[in-house]
Amino acid sequence: MIGERKNILVVEDNRETQLIIKVALRDNYNVELINNAADAINVVRNNSFDIILLDVNLNGEGDGKDILTFLREKYNKTELPVIIMTAYDLSDEDKTFFNENANTFISKPIDKKIICSEIEKLIFN
Repeated sequence: MIGERKNILVVEDNRETQLIIKVALRDNYNVELINNAADAINVVRNNSFDIILLDVNLNGEGDGKDILTFLREKYNKTELPVIIMTAYDLSDEDKTFFNENANTFISKPIDKKIICSEIEKLIFN
């Protein structure tokens, strides 16, 4: 449906980064913020999202790798695109895992133009 707002799940535990992303996206998308792996998995089980922005390192039990493993058991990369967000260098093993299972990467700190561009590429192309 033309004009329908897309739903984005942001899994990020840093409050400042959450706010930056929410402000960058709120005019064009419905944005839900989650700050841990368990809540992210539960919300995906019970809701429909068009794309997920996923931080690699999360506080508490579970991390971005756990969430992405769960997501790929249920959805392929076309059904539910995932953008990985990280401020850290990844190990070779993690790079391989995320390259195989995520759609793209965004480096932190978050740049509004880059994040909007990557979302549009994945949702509308």
